[in-house]
Amino acid sequence: MIEQRVRWLASVMLVLASVGLAGCSSGSSTPNGSSVPSASPLPPSSVAPSQSTLPPRPAVLRLDGVDPCVLLNAAQLQLLAVNPGKPSQNNDGIGSRDCLWRNFPAKPDNGWLARAILAQGAEYYLNSVTGAQIVQVDGFPAVETSSSLADPDKQCLLYVDVAPGQSLEVQYLNGAGDYPGINRQVACQLAAKATELMLVNLRNVVH
Repeated sequence: MIEQRVRWLASVMLVLASVGLAGCSSGSSTPNGSSVPSASPLPPSSVAPSQSTLPPRPAVLRLDGVDPCVLLNAAQLQLLAVNPGKPSQNNDGIGSRDCLWRNFPAKPDNGWLARAILAQGAEYYLNSVTGAQIVQVDGFPAVETSSSLADPDKQCLLYVDVAPGQSLEVQYLNGAGDYPGINRQVACQLAAKATELMLVNLRNVVH
């Protein structure tokens, strides 16, 4: 257990060190100090939010007052084989709230993070410096991208267009690279799987 934790922290520190001179991007920290990567969009001045190309959303699910940790229930935790979620501090600078679910010390090294972004619409992330594409999750348009702080074949980020000027970010990360057949496509499938579950619960919370 100790060796696995040491390898996790070492890999995170190595990734952060490798990008230290390449510029800054937003991220979050778990309560124990390990880092969870986030996307790397262009500066706000480079984005034209009024020119959104996202398809219409099927409903408006505002995130005001929503605790991200309620977006997975006990049965869904068992389905994903993760421990209960824990609030996670982040430094995105716009007051977002995070929740992190991990299966430590079990294997494979799976982790999901949900971020309730109250002041940034999903269309903003179409300008991610790592590239982005529009996908659909449970009928909602979403921007699929990756973080510059982690191997793109081991992680995936989805920014779901849940309400005007707001987005639900869901990340999947297999930091150890030990998920069977892990690659970009598999990582995004796992991110989408959790996102679908969260959207079901978000509908119930909002309504």
